[in-house]
Amino acid sequence: MARLIYFLAFIVGLVLVMNISSYQKNTVSNEKFDFQKVADMNAKKEKEIEELMKPKKEEVAEVKVVKAGPLVELTTPELQNGHDIYKAKCIVCHGKRGEGKAGQKAPSIGGQYDWYIKTQVANMKSGVRVNKVMNPYIARLSDQDISDLAQYVSKLPYMGRK
Repeated sequence: MARLIYFLAFIVGLVLVMNISSYQKNTVSNEKFDFQKVADMNAKKEKEIEELMKPKKEEVAEVKVVKAGPLVELTTPELQNGHDIYKAKCIVCHGKRGEGKAGQKAPSIGGQYDWYIKTQVANMKSGVRVNKVMNPYIARLSDQDISDLAQYVSKLPYMGRK
C-alpha cells in the first residue's frame, strides 16, 4: 500500500514539474491593462458626456412659456353648476384635478365616466352604498346636481390610480 502511495505522489510531482516548465515559456503582456491608456479613454468619455449635457443656445431660446388654461371649459350651465358643486364640496378630499388624496382615502375620480360617478353618488345618497364620510356632502344634492357634478368630473383630466 505504501508503494502505491509513493508511486502516485511521484506521478503527481512529475506532472506538476512538466506543467510548471511549460508556464515559464508563456510571455506576459500587460497591454490590456495599461493604466495610462485606460485613463486617457476615461477622460475622453467624460469630455463627450460634458458636451452632450451642455444645453444648446438655440434650444434654450426656443422655449416658450405657455399659460395654463382652465381644467375644464365651462361651456354650459350644467358644467358651471358641476364646477361650483365640486369646488364647494369635493375639492377638499378629491383634489383640484380629481387626483384623490391617499391621506384622506379619497380615490382618483378625474376623467371617470359620468354615468359611473352619477350611479355611485346616487347609491351613496340612497344608502345602497354606505360611505359615512361622503354622506354629509351629498345629502342635500338634487338629481340634477348629481348629474351636473358627474358631467364636470368626467371632463377633468385623468390622473391614473393612486
